[in-house]
Amino acid sequence: MTTAAEIAIPQSAEDIAPSWVQQVLQKDLPGVTITDVHVKGSISEGEGFMSDIIAFDAVGTRNGASERYSLVAKLTDFKRPLTIFKQWSKDFQIKSETIEVKFYSSAVPELLSVANTNTEGESKANHPPANSFVPKCYFAATDPSSMVSVRVMENLKTQGFSIKPNRQSLSREEMMLAAGALAQLHGLSHRLELRSGVPLPEKYDWILTRSDATDVEDVVTYQCQTAVKGFAAAFPDQVDLVSRLEKLDPQRAFLNLEEDQRLKVLCHAECWVNNIMFKYAGDVPTEARLVDWQSPVYMPPTYDLTLLFLCAAGWDVFHNHRDAILAHYHHKLQETLGPNESSGLQSYTLEQLKVDFKADCVHGVIGRLIRLVLLPADPDLVRMIQEIQGWGVI
Repeated sequence: MTTAAEIAIPQSAEDIAPSWVQQVLQKDLPGVTITDVHVKGSISEGEGFMSDIIAFDAVGTRNGASERYSLVAKLTDFKRPLTIFKQWSKDFQIKSETIEVKFYSSAVPELLSVANTNTEGESKANHPPANSFVPKCYFAATDPSSMVSVRVMENLKTQGFSIKPNRQSLSREEMMLAAGALAQLHGLSHRLELRSGVPLPEKYDWILTRSDATDVEDVVTYQCQTAVKGFAAAFPDQVDLVSRLEKLDPQRAFLNLEEDQRLKVLCHAECWVNNIMFKYAGDVPTEARLVDWQSPVYMPPTYDLTLLFLCAAGWDVFHNHRDAILAHYHHKLQETLGPNESSGLQSYTLEQLKVDFKADCVHGVIGRLIRLVLLPADPDLVRMIQEIQGWGVI
């Protein structure tokens, strides 16, 4: 990935010129010459609400052959979040965007370096393997004066990837793929931590902690309280359930998990239906990519999994296929760690994973409540929370 010091940060689509794109691609594609850029305009699918995602095609030559690259430039947009959260903190947005820049520029190459080695033992850092959990990123940096960040990535839509339309719940097969992507993230982060000998929060001081999120704590608490009121209005017969939901404290729940002594991994922390892109062969999902990496945290693996189930699955998948999906996650986790890796996660049994999942489902419930403005409460949610209530965790 080209270093930030060498390349200017575009402030808008008008700055995405052939010479700039050539600089961006040069390190990963040495010898490339970009002769033209076709900007297609803004898209919103797959990358949250803080950024303006500009799709463009770059045309040129490399090694004497004509080439065409379908890319997106993800630019910070300070106005966009205010259309959703009136009290949004610009400082927190800058922090979040900078975190994603550091994730792509620092963590991804190192994560992939412990995932891939060729026969000579040379690393293939920053080149995602087949069925990688993350899109390919060519360049990520922040302008220190404007604090606008840019991330230039492969355009997954042109490769056949898409987000489930209208925020529909994921099928069993889609959940399997999403859980597998999380297993790859969690397993690689654990391998990296073991091989470096440095805890990830020390290695990456940008990993989000509770103290980093103080700017939005009140917003999150208010959202949760407002959501519970909306839930109560939609389901007036659920008096006992509403009473339990009213007692949830997002700040305390996050702090308790942060202080938990269980083994932790790098978590996506926003793995809900709008941040997962799937590729299909006909109607069959074949690959998944996780997008929107602005809030990774260091938490037990089940932090991601409970959010995935509560914010991406319906009742049938949650109730009837949960064990199979968790078993698939566990298998992929062990596969990612590899047979020769001596690690804490290798002794993490499927039964313990299931126990931890149930205990941590309070975080999935809170995550779903916060997103009720985007994922309205429905009978499926009521049934899921009722089952979780039966486990005694809310």
